[in-house]
Amino acid sequence: MSDSVNEPPEDAGPLPSNVESLYFFEGISWTPQIEDAAQAAALWINCDQCGAAFWGLPRVGKSEFAKYFEKVALEMFGGTVVVVRLQFGGEQFKKPEQLLKRALTNLGVRSTARERESLRIRLMDEIWLKCTPQTRRVVVIGDELQNVAPDLYGEFALMEAAISEKKYIPCLICIGQPELQSTIANVDKNLHIMGRQFQELREFRGLSFDQIAEFLQALDGADHHFTWKHFPKRAQGGWSIVRLVPAIEQAIRSVHDVDKMNMELFFPMAYLRQTLNYLFFFLIDPDNDQKEVTHHTVLDAFDRNGFKKVMLSYCKGKAPAVDHQEATQ
Repeated sequence: MSDSVNEPPEDAGPLPSNVESLYFFEGISWTPQIEDAAQAAALWINCDQCGAAFWGLPRVGKSEFAKYFEKVALEMFGGTVVVVRLQFGGEQFKKPEQLLKRALTNLGVRSTARERESLRIRLMDEIWLKCTPQTRRVVVIGDELQNVAPDLYGEFALMEAAISEKKYIPCLICIGQPELQSTIANVDKNLHIMGRQFQELREFRGLSFDQIAEFLQALDGADHHFTWKHFPKRAQGGWSIVRLVPAIEQAIRSVHDVDKMNMELFFPMAYLRQTLNYLFFFLIDPDNDQKEVTHHTVLDAFDRNGFKKVMLSYCKGKAPAVDHQEATQ
Protein backbone atom coordinates (compact mmCIF):
# COMPACT_ATOMS: atom_id res chain seq x y z
CA MET A 1 0.00 0.00 0.00
CA SER A 2 1.47 3.38 -0.94
CA ASP A 3 2.13 6.07 1.66
CA SER A 4 -0.11 8.52 -0.23
CA VAL A 5 -3.20 6.53 0.77
CA ASN A 6 -2.80 7.69 4.36
CA GLU A 7 -2.48 11.35 3.39
CA PRO A 8 -5.62 13.53 3.41
CA PRO A 9 -6.81 14.00 -0.17
CA GLU A 10 -6.16 17.54 -1.37
CA ASP A 11 -9.05 17.70 -3.81
CA ALA A 12 -11.81 16.03 -1.81
CA GLY A 13 -14.43 17.58 0.42
CA PRO A 14 -18.10 17.61 1.38
CA LEU A 15 -20.80 17.75 -1.22
CA PRO A 16 -21.56 21.32 -2.36
CA SER A 17 -24.48 22.84 -0.45
CA ASN A 18 -25.78 24.69 -3.50
CA VAL A 19 -26.48 21.53 -5.52
CA GLU A 20 -30.09 20.47 -5.97
CA SER A 21 -31.06 16.82 -5.61
CA LEU A 22 -29.94 15.00 -8.75
CA TYR A 23 -30.44 11.48 -10.00
CA PHE A 24 -27.62 10.43 -12.28
CA PHE A 25 -28.86 6.83 -12.63
CA GLU A 26 -32.54 6.98 -13.44
CA GLY A 27 -34.22 3.69 -14.23
CA ILE A 28 -32.32 0.44 -14.67
CA SER A 29 -28.62 0.72 -15.40
CA TRP A 30 -27.27 -1.38 -18.26
CA THR A 31 -23.89 -3.02 -17.73
CA PRO A 32 -21.89 -5.47 -19.86
CA GLN A 33 -22.38 -8.11 -17.15
CA ILE A 34 -26.16 -7.62 -17.21
CA GLU A 35 -26.13 -7.88 -21.00
CA ASP A 36 -24.08 -11.10 -20.89
CA ALA A 37 -26.49 -12.58 -18.36
CA ALA A 38 -29.49 -11.54 -20.49
CA GLN A 39 -27.99 -13.24 -23.54
CA ALA A 40 -27.30 -16.41 -21.52
CA ALA A 41 -30.87 -16.41 -20.20
CA ALA A 42 -32.25 -15.89 -23.71
CA LEU A 43 -30.32 -18.93 -24.91
CA TRP A 44 -31.64 -21.05 -22.02
CA ILE A 45 -35.18 -20.00 -22.88
CA ASN A 46 -34.81 -20.56 -26.62
CA CYS A 47 -33.36 -24.02 -25.98
CA ASP A 48 -36.36 -24.93 -23.77
CA GLN A 49 -34.24 -25.46 -20.67
CA CYS A 50 -36.46 -25.91 -17.64
CA GLY A 51 -34.21 -23.90 -15.34
CA ALA A 52 -30.77 -22.48 -14.70
CA ALA A 53 -29.13 -20.27 -12.11
CA PHE A 54 -26.86 -17.30 -11.50
CA TRP A 55 -24.93 -16.97 -8.25
CA GLY A 56 -22.77 -14.09 -7.11
CA LEU A 57 -21.56 -12.00 -4.22
CA PRO A 58 -23.87 -9.33 -2.78
CA ARG A 59 -24.18 -6.00 -4.59
CA VAL A 60 -22.77 -7.09 -7.95
CA GLY A 61 -26.01 -6.36 -9.83
CA LYS A 62 -27.93 -9.65 -9.82
CA SER A 63 -31.24 -8.06 -8.86
CA GLU A 64 -30.66 -5.27 -11.38
CA PHE A 65 -30.31 -7.98 -14.02
CA ALA A 66 -33.64 -9.50 -12.94
CA LYS A 67 -35.37 -6.12 -13.30
CA TYR A 68 -33.65 -5.50 -16.63
CA PHE A 69 -34.60 -8.87 -18.07
CA GLU A 70 -38.20 -8.48 -16.95
CA LYS A 71 -38.32 -5.25 -18.99
CA VAL A 72 -36.49 -6.36 -22.14
CA ALA A 73 -37.75 -9.94 -22.51
CA LEU A 74 -40.97 -8.76 -24.16
CA GLU A 75 -38.94 -7.05 -26.88
CA MET A 76 -36.30 -9.80 -27.14
CA PHE A 77 -38.91 -12.47 -27.84
CA GLY A 78 -41.40 -10.43 -29.83
CA GLY A 79 -44.09 -10.49 -27.16
CA THR A 80 -44.17 -14.27 -26.84
CA VAL A 81 -42.54 -14.44 -23.39
CA VAL A 82 -44.03 -13.43 -20.04
CA VAL A 83 -41.58 -12.87 -17.16
CA VAL A 84 -42.73 -13.28 -13.56
CA ARG A 85 -40.16 -11.84 -11.15
CA LEU A 86 -40.32 -13.12 -7.57
CA GLN A 87 -38.05 -11.66 -4.90
CA PHE A 88 -37.35 -13.58 -1.70
CA GLY A 89 -35.06 -11.18 0.16
CA GLY A 90 -35.38 -10.09 3.75
CA GLU A 91 -36.26 -13.32 5.58
CA GLN A 92 -35.81 -17.08 5.56
CA PHE A 93 -38.62 -19.00 3.89
CA LYS A 94 -39.11 -22.42 5.49
CA LYS A 95 -42.83 -23.02 4.94
CA PRO A 96 -44.68 -23.24 1.63
CA GLU A 97 -47.29 -20.77 2.84
CA GLN A 98 -44.56 -18.17 3.47
CA LEU A 99 -43.13 -18.60 0.00
CA LEU A 100 -46.50 -18.48 -1.74
CA LYS A 101 -47.63 -15.39 0.14
CA ARG A 102 -44.38 -13.59 -0.72
CA ALA A 103 -44.80 -14.60 -4.39
CA LEU A 104 -48.30 -13.13 -4.36
CA THR A 105 -47.03 -9.96 -2.69
CA ASN A 106 -44.46 -9.65 -5.49
CA LEU A 107 -47.36 -9.65 -7.93
CA GLY A 108 -49.21 -6.96 -6.00
CA VAL A 109 -51.65 -9.31 -4.26
CA ARG A 110 -52.25 -9.43 -0.53
CA SER A 111 -53.92 -12.74 0.24
CA THR A 112 -55.63 -13.67 3.49
CA ALA A 113 -55.87 -17.34 2.50
CA ARG A 114 -54.13 -19.80 4.80
CA GLU A 115 -54.48 -23.06 2.93
CA ARG A 116 -51.54 -23.98 0.75
CA GLU A 117 -53.64 -25.11 -2.21
CA SER A 118 -55.71 -21.90 -2.19
CA LEU A 119 -52.53 -19.84 -2.26
CA ARG A 120 -51.16 -21.91 -5.16
CA ILE A 121 -54.32 -21.46 -7.18
CA ARG A 122 -54.36 -17.71 -6.52
CA LEU A 123 -50.71 -17.40 -7.55
CA MET A 124 -51.22 -19.23 -10.82
CA ASP A 125 -54.34 -17.17 -11.55
CA GLU A 126 -52.24 -14.03 -11.24
CA ILE A 127 -49.65 -15.46 -13.62
CA TRP A 128 -52.36 -16.33 -16.18
CA LEU A 129 -53.53 -12.71 -16.07
CA LYS A 130 -50.12 -11.68 -17.40
CA CYS A 131 -50.42 -13.96 -20.42
CA THR A 132 -51.80 -12.87 -23.77
CA PRO A 133 -52.87 -14.78 -26.89
CA GLN A 134 -49.29 -14.35 -28.15
CA THR A 135 -47.70 -15.91 -25.06
CA ARG A 136 -45.76 -19.10 -25.70
CA ARG A 137 -43.36 -19.17 -22.75
CA VAL A 138 -43.59 -18.25 -19.08
CA VAL A 139 -40.30 -17.42 -17.37
CA VAL A 140 -40.22 -17.29 -13.57
CA ILE A 141 -37.26 -15.49 -11.99
CA GLY A 142 -36.61 -16.42 -8.37
CA ASP A 143 -34.32 -13.77 -6.86
CA GLU A 144 -32.48 -14.15 -3.51
CA LEU A 145 -33.19 -17.88 -3.69
CA GLN A 146 -30.58 -18.59 -1.01
CA ASN A 147 -33.31 -17.58 1.45
CA VAL A 148 -35.62 -20.38 0.28
CA ALA A 149 -35.22 -23.72 2.03
CA PRO A 150 -34.42 -26.54 -0.45
CA ASP A 151 -37.43 -28.44 0.91
CA LEU A 152 -39.60 -25.80 -0.78
CA TYR A 153 -38.15 -26.25 -4.26
CA GLY A 154 -41.04 -28.58 -4.96
CA GLU A 155 -43.26 -25.48 -5.09
CA PHE A 156 -41.37 -24.34 -8.19
CA ALA A 157 -41.80 -27.80 -9.72
CA LEU A 158 -45.56 -27.54 -9.16
CA MET A 159 -45.51 -24.08 -10.73
CA GLU A 160 -43.67 -25.49 -13.74
CA ALA A 161 -46.18 -28.33 -14.05
CA ALA A 162 -49.09 -25.88 -13.98
CA ILE A 163 -47.46 -23.76 -16.69
CA SER A 164 -46.92 -26.83 -18.87
CA GLU A 165 -50.51 -27.91 -18.29
CA LYS A 166 -51.60 -24.60 -19.82
CA LYS A 167 -49.54 -25.47 -22.91
CA TYR A 168 -46.89 -22.82 -22.20
CA ILE A 169 -43.17 -23.62 -22.13
CA PRO A 170 -41.80 -22.95 -18.61
CA CYS A 171 -38.35 -21.76 -17.56
CA LEU A 172 -37.16 -20.99 -14.03
CA ILE A 173 -34.18 -18.66 -13.62
CA CYS A 174 -32.75 -18.87 -10.10
CA ILE A 175 -30.63 -16.05 -8.67
CA GLY A 176 -28.81 -16.17 -5.37
CA GLN A 177 -25.75 -15.40 -3.31
CA PRO A 178 -22.78 -17.81 -2.98
CA GLU A 179 -24.69 -19.99 -0.51
CA LEU A 180 -26.74 -21.14 -3.49
CA GLN A 181 -23.73 -23.18 -4.63
CA SER A 182 -23.81 -25.22 -1.42
CA THR A 183 -27.54 -25.75 -1.78
CA ILE A 184 -27.09 -27.05 -5.30
CA ALA A 185 -24.25 -29.32 -4.19
CA ASN A 186 -26.52 -30.80 -1.54
CA VAL A 187 -29.36 -31.52 -3.95
CA ASP A 188 -27.26 -32.74 -6.88
CA LYS A 189 -28.50 -36.30 -6.37
CA ASN A 190 -32.10 -35.20 -6.70
CA LEU A 191 -32.64 -35.52 -10.44
CA HIS A 192 -36.11 -34.03 -10.14
CA ILE A 193 -34.60 -30.75 -8.92
CA MET A 194 -31.28 -30.76 -10.78
CA GLY A 195 -32.96 -31.68 -14.05
CA ARG A 196 -35.31 -28.72 -13.79
CA GLN A 197 -33.99 -25.81 -11.75
CA PHE A 198 -30.24 -26.10 -12.10
CA GLN A 199 -29.42 -27.37 -15.57
CA GLU A 200 -26.68 -24.73 -15.73
CA LEU A 201 -25.02 -22.61 -13.05
CA ARG A 202 -23.17 -19.38 -13.85
CA GLU A 203 -21.31 -16.89 -11.71
CA PHE A 204 -22.48 -13.27 -11.86
CA ARG A 205 -19.49 -11.02 -11.21
CA GLY A 206 -18.85 -7.32 -10.95
CA LEU A 207 -17.16 -5.29 -13.68
CA SER A 208 -13.56 -5.40 -14.87
CA PHE A 209 -11.79 -2.11 -15.62
CA ASP A 210 -12.54 -2.54 -19.32
CA GLN A 211 -16.19 -3.16 -18.54
CA ILE A 212 -16.36 -0.05 -16.35
CA ALA A 213 -15.21 1.95 -19.38
CA GLU A 214 -17.79 0.18 -21.55
CA PHE A 215 -20.51 0.95 -18.99
CA LEU A 216 -19.56 4.65 -18.90
CA GLN A 217 -19.48 4.81 -22.70
CA ALA A 218 -23.00 3.38 -22.83
CA LEU A 219 -24.17 5.78 -20.09
CA ASP A 220 -22.65 8.73 -21.93
CA GLY A 221 -24.10 7.80 -25.32
CA ALA A 222 -22.57 8.17 -28.78
CA ASP A 223 -22.99 11.94 -28.67
CA HIS A 224 -21.74 12.25 -25.05
CA HIS A 225 -25.21 13.38 -24.02
CA PHE A 226 -24.64 12.58 -20.32
CA THR A 227 -21.41 14.62 -20.20
CA TRP A 228 -22.96 17.58 -22.03
CA LYS A 229 -26.05 17.50 -19.80
CA HIS A 230 -24.25 17.48 -16.47
CA PHE A 231 -20.76 18.87 -17.22
CA PRO A 232 -21.12 21.23 -20.22
CA LYS A 233 -18.01 23.27 -19.47
CA ARG A 234 -15.83 20.18 -19.32
CA ALA A 235 -17.51 18.74 -22.43
CA GLN A 236 -16.52 21.87 -24.37
CA GLY A 237 -12.90 20.97 -23.72
CA GLY A 238 -13.36 17.43 -25.05
CA TRP A 239 -13.68 15.78 -21.63
CA SER A 240 -16.10 12.89 -21.07
CA ILE A 241 -17.01 10.69 -18.12
CA VAL A 242 -15.02 7.77 -19.57
CA ARG A 243 -11.90 9.64 -18.45
CA LEU A 244 -12.76 8.74 -14.86
CA VAL A 245 -11.64 5.14 -15.37
CA PRO A 246 -7.86 5.72 -14.97
CA ALA A 247 -8.39 7.51 -11.63
CA ILE A 248 -10.64 4.68 -10.42
CA GLU A 249 -8.10 2.07 -11.48
CA GLN A 250 -5.22 3.98 -9.87
CA ALA A 251 -7.17 4.32 -6.61
CA ILE A 252 -7.80 0.58 -6.46
CA ARG A 253 -4.16 -0.27 -7.19
CA SER A 254 -3.00 2.18 -4.52
CA VAL A 255 -4.95 0.21 -1.92
CA HIS A 256 -4.15 -3.29 -3.17
CA ASP A 257 -1.64 -4.10 -5.88
CA VAL A 258 -3.89 -6.66 -7.48
CA ASP A 259 -1.40 -7.38 -10.26
CA LYS A 260 1.35 -8.40 -7.83
CA MET A 261 -1.22 -10.48 -5.98
CA ASN A 262 -2.03 -12.14 -9.33
CA MET A 263 -5.64 -11.16 -8.83
CA GLU A 264 -8.29 -9.26 -10.75
CA LEU A 265 -10.91 -6.99 -9.24
CA PHE A 266 -14.54 -7.24 -10.35
CA PHE A 267 -16.11 -3.97 -9.22
CA PRO A 268 -19.59 -4.54 -7.72
CA MET A 269 -22.17 -2.38 -9.45
CA ALA A 270 -23.74 -1.00 -6.26
CA TYR A 271 -20.38 0.35 -5.04
CA LEU A 272 -19.51 1.61 -8.51
CA ARG A 273 -22.75 3.57 -8.70
CA GLN A 274 -22.14 5.14 -5.29
CA THR A 275 -18.55 5.98 -6.22
CA LEU A 276 -19.60 7.57 -9.51
CA ASN A 277 -22.31 9.58 -7.77
CA TYR A 278 -19.68 11.06 -5.47
CA LEU A 279 -17.38 11.85 -8.40
CA PHE A 280 -20.21 13.43 -10.38
CA PHE A 281 -21.16 15.67 -7.46
CA PHE A 282 -17.51 16.62 -7.09
CA LEU A 283 -17.38 17.58 -10.77
CA ILE A 284 -20.50 19.77 -10.75
CA ASP A 285 -19.34 21.75 -7.73
CA PRO A 286 -18.45 25.25 -9.06
CA ASP A 287 -15.56 25.37 -6.61
CA ASN A 288 -14.00 22.45 -8.49
CA ASP A 289 -14.23 23.96 -11.98
CA GLN A 290 -10.46 23.97 -12.34
CA LYS A 291 -9.90 20.61 -10.64
CA GLU A 292 -9.73 17.11 -12.06
CA VAL A 293 -10.76 13.86 -10.46
CA THR A 294 -7.64 12.12 -9.16
CA HIS A 295 -7.19 8.84 -7.36
CA HIS A 296 -7.42 10.84 -4.10
CA THR A 297 -10.96 11.88 -5.01
CA VAL A 298 -11.86 8.27 -5.71
CA LEU A 299 -10.29 7.09 -2.45
CA ASP A 300 -12.39 9.61 -0.57
CA ALA A 301 -15.46 8.10 -2.20
CA PHE A 302 -14.26 4.63 -1.16
CA ASP A 303 -13.88 5.87 2.42
CA ARG A 304 -17.43 7.18 2.40
CA ASN A 305 -19.11 4.09 0.93
CA GLY A 306 -16.92 1.53 2.71
CA PHE A 307 -15.60 -0.12 -0.45
CA LYS A 308 -12.00 -0.16 0.79
CA LYS A 309 -13.00 -2.52 3.60
CA VAL A 310 -14.53 -5.11 1.27
CA MET A 311 -12.42 -4.65 -1.87
CA LEU A 312 -10.49 -7.91 -1.56
CA SER A 313 -13.75 -9.86 -1.32
CA TYR A 314 -14.42 -8.91 -4.94
CA CYS A 315 -10.99 -10.02 -6.20
CA LYS A 316 -10.35 -13.34 -7.87
CA GLY A 317 -7.15 -15.10 -8.83
CA LYS A 318 -6.22 -14.67 -12.46
CA ALA A 319 -6.53 -17.70 -14.67
CA PRO A 320 -3.12 -19.10 -15.68
CA ALA A 321 -1.91 -17.89 -19.05
CA VAL A 322 -2.43 -20.35 -21.87
CA ASP A 323 0.59 -21.23 -23.99
CA HIS A 324 -1.06 -21.23 -27.42
CA GLN A 325 1.91 -22.98 -28.99
CA GLU A 326 1.66 -25.87 -26.53
CA ALA A 327 -2.13 -25.94 -26.83
CA THR A 328 -1.90 -26.55 -30.60
CA GLN A 329 0.57 -29.38 -30.29
